Amino acid sequence: MGYTYEPDILKACDVRGVYGSELKAEDGYHLGKAFASMLHRDGLKSCALGYDGRLSSPEFSKRVLEGLIECGIDVRDLGVVPSPVVYHAVKRLPTDAGVMITASHNPAEYNGCKFVLNDRLFHGNSIQQLAEISRNDSYFISEKKGSVTSVDIRDSYNEYLSTFVKNPESRSLKVVWDPGNGASGEILQSFVKKLDGEQIVINGEIDGHFPNHHPDPSLPKNMLMLKEKVLETQADVGIAFDGDGDRIGAMDNTGRTLTGDQLLALFARDHIRVNPGATVMSEVKAGSFFYRDIAEHGGVPLMWKVGHSNQKEKMIEEHIGLAGETSGHIFFEENYGFDDGMFAAVKLLNLLSISKDTLSAMVDTFPVIHNTGEIRIHLETQQRKDLIVDIAARLQAAKRDYIDLDGVRVPSGDGFWILRGSNTQPHITIYCESETVDGLKSCKQEMIDQVEASGYTFEDIVVVH
Repeated sequence: MGYTYEPDILKACDVRGVYGSELKAEDGYHLGKAFASMLHRDGLKSCALGYDGRLSSPEFSKRVLEGLIECGIDVRDLGVVPSPVVYHAVKRLPTDAGVMITASHNPAEYNGCKFVLNDRLFHGNSIQQLAEISRNDSYFISEKKGSVTSVDIRDSYNEYLSTFVKNPESRSLKVVWDPGNGASGEILQSFVKKLDGEQIVINGEIDGHFPNHHPDPSLPKNMLMLKEKVLETQADVGIAFDGDGDRIGAMDNTGRTLTGDQLLALFARDHIRVNPGATVMSEVKAGSFFYRDIAEHGGVPLMWKVGHSNQKEKMIEEHIGLAGETSGHIFFEENYGFDDGMFAAVKLLNLLSISKDTLSAMVDTFPVIHNTGEIRIHLETQQRKDLIVDIAARLQAAKRDYIDLDGVRVPSGDGFWILRGSNTQPHITIYCESETVDGLKSCKQEMIDQVEASGYTFEDIVVVH
């Protein structure tokens, strides 16, 4: 008798859902068995396993581990770690694959898992294959169970990060760090002891209740504690991470939060300086200024789909050295193309340490962008797909320019609006921006008109505005 999952937990890049309802403990056992079966199919025998600080993660991790060893996979149990430590383990340990138990930046009631292979990505159709194996009960039958070995690789990870730190004597930095009580807290507090300058860590204890704020630095309300401490201590920079540590948020010395595309543009300027003519990639939500800035500094801008696996895959295909998303996932080829908040933080500190400018002065070189922030509308799965198809058809019929790489991105005056289905949560994400207030108003109204032309009342379906 086969086993089935709730369809909505099978995302484009991973598995995630509300734990206990959409995502069940038993799912972990079957996901472990299905992933193990796919590993055996390719002659792979071992897997690193880590989990974040969510309250449900120990239980879910235990069930995934049971599934892995049931099918004969030898497990390297890493314990509570951020996602980048699992990625590091896959490259540094004698292990063939990795599983990270996390729902990343999702609310506390969610959980899930990410899968990684030593030599290639695991997403898209591979996620669906997990469901197919479970549905068909076609698990690998192992003559003996796999072994479980506890491995502490945190010192190895910190030493690895340290090799990328540059400490010119010319500038000592004061830095405030906020891991948001997420999985990076413990390893971060150990790492910053290796840094010069003054390092201040807030919310550093791993706590799945997230008592101070949710660890999602893309939302302004989650950056308020960091802002207060940056201003209080007159720090040079504030740095935040999401729940599993694969995304970075940054704040300048005036308490102004950088957008993900602003931060990537700063990295890109340095990357292009060292690699003239280099291609730098981002995604469909990145600002128009970003793509202009890459070209103006001698690089080649490339727009691609949202999603860490989509970005990593394109980096490999096109031999791209630097990419990133507006959400704060930054991918450096020199770090195997992994998204790693602490690695990105090291690169940011390196930039600041060799510059005579403050971070705020660097940000001031970008145009002021007026935007709506992320607007989220909740519709059922098929309705979400139908709405995007419907709008695209009207734009095409009107001979209106638009980009359909991932949803629809529509130029509007000196800005654009975009509407796309989220890869991680059950909603459509909308974003509008312009370099003028009037332009933003016009841009947003065009988007609303298009949604309502499909038969909806816009305000009735907005869940976050």
